[in-house]
Amino acid sequence: MEEDTDPVAALPDELRARTRAALLCCIAYIVQMLCWQNTYCAPDDLELEVKDESYCCLLYNDEVHTYDQVIKSLNRALDCTQKEAVDFATTVDREGRAVILNSSLVMCEEVRKIVGRNVVGRHSQPLKVLVMHRTVVAHQNFAMRLLAWIMQLTDNSDGLKVLLNNVLMEPGIFGLRSQTKFGKAELEQLEPLHSVVVKEPYNDMLRLSFLDLFFLADTIVWKNARVQSHQLFMGTMLMDPESKRRFSITFAKNYPKLIDAFIRDDHDHTMSIMSLSVQILTVPTLARLLIQNYNMLARVLSEFLGHCVNYKYPDGKFAFQRNQNYVEFKRAQFMLYDVKYLLTCRPHEWTESLRDNFLNGFGILLDLLGCMQGMDAVTRQVGQHIEYEPEWETAFNLHIKIGMFLPMFLEWCATDKDVLVRAYNMALQMLWSIQGRFQFVERDVGDSPVQCIDYDVAALPVSIHLPVSRLVAGLHLLLGDFDLTYDSPEFDGTDKPTPQELMEFSLRCQVMVAQSHAGMWRRNGYSLLHQIYLYHSVRCRGEMMDRDIVLLQIACSLLPPNDFLVMLMEKYHLLLWIRSSYEARPPPAQEDTIRQTIALVEEFLQLLIVLLGERYVPGVGQVSAEDCLRREIVHQLCISPMAHSELTKALPENANDETGLEDVVAQVAHFQKPRETVRGLYELKAECYSMYNPFFYHYTRSDQSKSEETQRKRVKTNHDGAEAKLFAQGCPPPRPPAFAPQFSKLLELLDCSLMLAIMRTVLERAAMARTRSFSEPQLQKVLHLIGMALHAQERQTRSKQSGPLRFMQRAADAGIFTALEALVEHPQAKHHKDLLTWVLKTYSAIKNLHSASVPEILVTEAIESGLAQISRDTAEKKVKMEAARVRQARILAQMSAMQRNFILENRELFDNTHTELTPCPSQNEMKAKAATINRSASHRSDEHESDDDGNQVALGAERTRATELDTQQAMCILCQETTDIRADGQVMVLAAFVQRSTVLAKCRRTEQHVDEVDAMFAPASMPLGTHTSTCGHIMHADCWQKFFDSIVAKERRRPIRLRQHLSFDVDKNEFLCPLCENLSNTVIPVLPPLSTLAAASGSGPHAEMLTLADWLDALEKTVSSSKPLVLSSSETGADSPDEMMTLLKPESLAAVCRKLKANVAANFQLLFSYVYDTGAVQSSELSESVVEMLQTFSQAAYTIGLNTLPQRENPRVPVSTWSTCAFTISAIEWHLRSEKKPLFGAFSSRHLDCLNALVRTAAVINHVSDIGVLKSHCVRLLSVLLDDKKDVAKETPCFLTIDLFTCLVETVFALPALYADPGKQQSVKVVPSGGENEKNLLTLFYVAHVVQILISLTRSKQGGKGDDMDTDEEDVLVTNEERREEKMLNKVLHSVFCHAGIDTEVAIVGVVASVREAALPFLRCAAIFFNFVTDIVPPKNLSADTIVDEYDSICSYLALPSSFSDLFASFSIRHLVSRWCQHPVVTGFLSSAMQGDEKVSDEKVSGGEVVTYPIKVNRLEELPPDYSELINHAALFTCPNSDGDDSRAPTLCLVCGEMLCSQSYCCQTELNGMPVGACTAHAHSCGAGIGLFLRVRECQVLLLYGKTKGCFYPPPYLDDYGETDQGLRRGNPLHLSVERFRKIQSIWLLHGIPQEIAHSLESNASLLSIDWQHL
Repeated sequence: MEEDTDPVAALPDELRARTRAALLCCIAYIVQMLCWQNTYCAPDDLELEVKDESYCCLLYNDEVHTYDQVIKSLNRALDCTQKEAVDFATTVDREGRAVILNSSLVMCEEVRKIVGRNVVGRHSQPLKVLVMHRTVVAHQNFAMRLLAWIMQLTDNSDGLKVLLNNVLMEPGIFGLRSQTKFGKAELEQLEPLHSVVVKEPYNDMLRLSFLDLFFLADTIVWKNARVQSHQLFMGTMLMDPESKRRFSITFAKNYPKLIDAFIRDDHDHTMSIMSLSVQILTVPTLARLLIQNYNMLARVLSEFLGHCVNYKYPDGKFAFQRNQNYVEFKRAQFMLYDVKYLLTCRPHEWTESLRDNFLNGFGILLDLLGCMQGMDAVTRQVGQHIEYEPEWETAFNLHIKIGMFLPMFLEWCATDKDVLVRAYNMALQMLWSIQGRFQFVERDVGDSPVQCIDYDVAALPVSIHLPVSRLVAGLHLLLGDFDLTYDSPEFDGTDKPTPQELMEFSLRCQVMVAQSHAGMWRRNGYSLLHQIYLYHSVRCRGEMMDRDIVLLQIACSLLPPNDFLVMLMEKYHLLLWIRSSYEARPPPAQEDTIRQTIALVEEFLQLLIVLLGERYVPGVGQVSAEDCLRREIVHQLCISPMAHSELTKALPENANDETGLEDVVAQVAHFQKPRETVRGLYELKAECYSMYNPFFYHYTRSDQSKSEETQRKRVKTNHDGAEAKLFAQGCPPPRPPAFAPQFSKLLELLDCSLMLAIMRTVLERAAMARTRSFSEPQLQKVLHLIGMALHAQERQTRSKQSGPLRFMQRAADAGIFTALEALVEHPQAKHHKDLLTWVLKTYSAIKNLHSASVPEILVTEAIESGLAQISRDTAEKKVKMEAARVRQARILAQMSAMQRNFILENRELFDNTHTELTPCPSQNEMKAKAATINRSASHRSDEHESDDDGNQVALGAERTRATELDTQQAMCILCQETTDIRADGQVMVLAAFVQRSTVLAKCRRTEQHVDEVDAMFAPASMPLGTHTSTCGHIMHADCWQKFFDSIVAKERRRPIRLRQHLSFDVDKNEFLCPLCENLSNTVIPVLPPLSTLAAASGSGPHAEMLTLADWLDALEKTVSSSKPLVLSSSETGADSPDEMMTLLKPESLAAVCRKLKANVAANFQLLFSYVYDTGAVQSSELSESVVEMLQTFSQAAYTIGLNTLPQRENPRVPVSTWSTCAFTISAIEWHLRSEKKPLFGAFSSRHLDCLNALVRTAAVINHVSDIGVLKSHCVRLLSVLLDDKKDVAKETPCFLTIDLFTCLVETVFALPALYADPGKQQSVKVVPSGGENEKNLLTLFYVAHVVQILISLTRSKQGGKGDDMDTDEEDVLVTNEERREEKMLNKVLHSVFCHAGIDTEVAIVGVVASVREAALPFLRCAAIFFNFVTDIVPPKNLSADTIVDEYDSICSYLALPSSFSDLFASFSIRHLVSRWCQHPVVTGFLSSAMQGDEKVSDEKVSGGEVVTYPIKVNRLEELPPDYSELINHAALFTCPNSDGDDSRAPTLCLVCGEMLCSQSYCCQTELNGMPVGACTAHAHSCGAGIGLFLRVRECQVLLLYGKTKGCFYPPPYLDDYGETDQGLRRGNPLHLSVERFRKIQSIWLLHGIPQEIAHSLESNASLLSIDWQHL
């Protein structure tokens, strides 16, 4: 179809007619029902024959009440649950209304009254609640569905869309009663719509269209109806150009009614029809059409001005009070955005009607600005401080809104001379009418008197709001484009102010700011300081300070220079200061007066520098907008190198919120690209430093000092010539651009007589020995002014054109250079000697170009004297620095010699005394281990040391002897005392943090009840574990207890309302480490090495002759002969008094030995000789403090790990300690593996301290546990692999479904208690020593783990049947040994299937490499564990960055056979494997695997969960490289509880990848009786209370811990400048930073999220006020 073809013409005539009729009826019905106000009955033609007396109580949405207010009100009125009230509130917020009750009319009316008046909160208006017949509700719901159907229908045809547009905009709908049944009678039922329409004459009412009714009814329908009607307009009328034009005209005609209704409405702007103004007013053709034909600009401004009447004083000025309600005024300010939209595109062609209507709007703008001129005037407080801070924010907010489009008005005026002339005349007349005539006073400074306006800024009111004056300044800059001036005949017929009157208000403002800087307005409070700050801020200065400066420059160009200076000095009260007799006057009574005068002189000189030097304004100087921006960038980068975002914030924005930085910055700066975590920075190019002006008028005082310091630092590192350094050190004025012709008279200010007198006065007083009115900044600024004059003189001289400037001659005649010569050697000028020298050199250079007579001898001598003095100073400085260096070296050498002599003289004292410099235990141990490695090669004669350092052995009878360490010492960080680390002495503790963790989880599941958790057997998928960490700082237990008690007492004394949301919770025993403020919740006792405890406990000699088979046989007999023992709750400490517990009681060692052969029994008894050793008990007795700290830590591990209450006698207490030890080792191994670090040698000091303390504590925890419980635990642990009975007291899990490393650790710690005598509690004081028991246990569990791996490999690497694989596999099997290994493992696998009852033959290709890879994590964890158990240094190659043959090295270190043939050589091992494979879980898994069930690998099977090996390190959810992809993904996400509505805050869980609806009541759930948000609830189930999320729409990483603590973390997405964009405010494209994401993942793997949150909450108090539980 061609573009100009009418889509309606393509439809059949009959279809067009029927469609039009149907649309008329449908739209009429929709309008009638949506606006229907008679809630008790439906329209007559829609009423049911038999009326039902069922009514609905509907609650409507508003933007006044909060969620909590609505929920509490519903709870009181309906007596509903919290969940029901939240659902009602969510529905109301989402759809705009909700039915909260279906009942009779009486009940509904009663509920309506209760809900309306039960609003909680001060000054809260009632909730809108209506009682409506359910027939009306049904018709309204159907009307909504009908509206959605029409939208869907028109999407399929452009012709139908045009027909709908015609129906909506067809005038005279009331004349179509026969077709629509919609007329005046029906209109009268639509209150309050009727009240709007009937105000029009009846003829106009007959011309109304349905679109008019939709517009007028917008504020009386609910939220969802508004949204759908707006979508209808955007999908139909705004898609067609002609329809859009007609729509905009209708919008313009109804604008006053629409804006009036919007201001009185209680919904946000986005829910109003007014939000569509941006769709039409930003179209250039439509905007010009509305301005030209419908006077839209004037209409909008007049409407806004009409709504401001209530905020005027009788004098016509705005006056805003602090306690006044500004809700309607803030809503009215949305009209100012419409003005901005109208003026977005300036016209290129003007018509007379466009000129007239634009100037009509400009005139109303002047009326508005006239109301703002002089508002919020302040008077200086003299006697006392101001009583209360006045309201000032509203006025500035209004100024900021108007400042958006004031430059646009100027741009429009700049395109047409006639418009500019008329606008300038109107502005001058407005300014004249506001200020009128002033009173003048005569001031005489020089030869002729000057008439000055009599106004004392320090005593009379002054306002910072001068929009009319500043608008005149903006218009004046445009005159030069049309060869117009202030005195042009086009402006003669206008009553206009004189130049002095023109600048009066701006000059007052400048003086007030100067006096404030001088400390004269300090009693006016912070409100004035805030206003002055905003006056200079980048957001407001463009239409405030900059315009004031321009206005003063305009006046200066129109006035004689001496008169202008007199007027300025009169306002600054400096006419007395300039007189020569000022220093001879008696000093004032108040010391502040002279200080204020000095400060005012500095501010006055600063103003002169600004007026003469700030020419980077188009119209003032011969510059472009790009030049101005370039200069802004240069001066910002002179402060310091800046990131892109910092530089953008420091630059002004245009009407489109753009700075133009990207177009200019490359010309003046180099961009240093971002590196890893360092963002990119812009650094100024060296050649651009010549543009630096220390008195840049956009600098604050701090900016000025920072920039000067930067220049000094740059000079120190710069290797340029002496002249360049002199230039940089002195910071002379840069060469400014030339003035525009109409401002060229400003140069006359430099050489006028009064300016020269000012310069001479400052220079002369600087040379005085005693003066009270001089300061060094005055001298610097005068030198700067002289430099500016020299630049101007040089430009005039080089141009070879005669000009008005005669500064060289007049300054010489006035004695300026004579005074400069006198200052060269003066001490008061030493800080500005560089600048002074530069001035003299510049003067000499210009003199050579100038023909005037200048005293050459004086200048030359002054220059030479200055340069010579600088050379002497430099030489003296070098000599002094060298002398200081030599003296320092001599003193250090003397001190070193004295120390050596003292140590030699007191060697014996040093050998017997320990100082505070004693290293911490972890450092001692690290040094001892390193020393052992270095000594191992030299001690070859020792029978326990191998010939090769790489053959260190940690386990078994032939293990390497542990290093004998001296008694270790540690210093308490609280009392600074040093104490020996002993088991029977004063105990020292480490601050520790215990937390539940799912970091290692391979499948995440909901938490079980604490009574259902078997803490002894960790599932192979590790869904939940207990992690322990420490900061490594040591304290005495007593010191820590006192410290913790003081914290608890302090928190208890705090008011209840302030106890929540701290970085730590004392109710959970949390505290911050006293030194590093790491979050902690318990302490770990610091114990001596286990090797010393084992030696002291008398474990006896090792039984070298006992084979693994005999050892397994003895333990198997022990397990099988164990008997159940039922204990009551009083004996076990159970929660319930009726709860009974069954323990397993093994036979005694003697009974077991009687079942063994004599030689086997003898050797087996030697392994457990401590049972009979009762004489070595006292040597290892634990002190009471050690026992108490052991109980403290074990209770923390138990209560936190199982999320239960403390219980000292609970049998799971020791198991919790063992399991947290195993879990922590696994977590550290995961981190090392993820970072590709060596197994040993890469531990941080915190990890070393943690593992040392944790392993030793877990080994000694038996001392505070019940013997019977420990014996039962050991039997249960061994029964997993050694028991073949089916009638055990509690069924043990299958080895296939548990984590065997955790089971290994628990068994190693529990085994010493297996044969202990319950009657002799002290006999259990034996710890693992790395002997034969530990070696055999490791071998047993490693065999079981290999079988685990083989079974799991049947799922992923199933091969063919038979042994055909042996013939053609030279590429896989390289050696005969590898072939033999492969055959052995496949033989074992075949045996597994056979004993599982599955008749098949399975062969896995490459099984050896697969099993080794899968078994390596287990072996790595075991190596770490036994290294800290035995303190035997591992081989060097396990500490190297590049590890070769890691598997073999670890097997050698652990005394394990590296060959699988040797591992499975024993018949007893193979017999155990066959027994394990008969378990139903193994049989079921293998059967499913052979059937090809893909879901069985990592899911629950009967009896437990089976995982696939090798286990990979968990990673965070993979993120897309481009952030826009994540945004698009989040855009498709809908709230699961809101019927497909978009989520307001979609949040991605970085752990599992689930998208959540965060920070919304709709997705709130209850967690332990507390309502929590989706993220908090998800963190509880996914991360055991710890959450890591990415808030997509804010580009923020959210960290959560618990229910009430959290923080925000920088996201991993960066822009091209290496910066984050939290909140997506800048809108730059974002890309994933691998380094940032790796850092976040490292924090997660190291369990550092709670620490990050605690540190953030401590450093940022504002985070404490956030309700994290609602996220």
